[in-house]
Amino acid sequence: MPSAAGVRDILAPHLLGRLEDGLVQFDVLGCEVIDHGRRFTVAIELFAPDGRWRVHLECDSTEHRIFDGSPPEELVQAVAVSLRIRLFEWWHTKDSERRSAKLGERLS
Repeated sequence: MPSAAGVRDILAPHLLGRLEDGLVQFDVLGCEVIDHGRRFTVAIELFAPDGRWRVHLECDSTEHRIFDGSPPEELVQAVAVSLRIRLFEWWHTKDSERRSAKLGERLS
């Protein structure tokens, strides 16, 4: 079973670097995986158009299967895509939804 650092190493190539959705562009600098048993959180540090942020995205028990041995590439891809979608959703809703706003912490 991979550790949180091992899962970070599996996900990082799919999350780090430039991400864009047609409306906004992020430069993802790093990510950290925090294991909570049957759930986990991915903390993503990024540069956005208005500064540097750390965003905490919660993952559920279905995505937690990535901790099971050597996860299949399809699962890794699915978790990474889900995280990217939630990251852009956070950006587009952080100013209008209190729940989204709580996920991000401005660093600069």
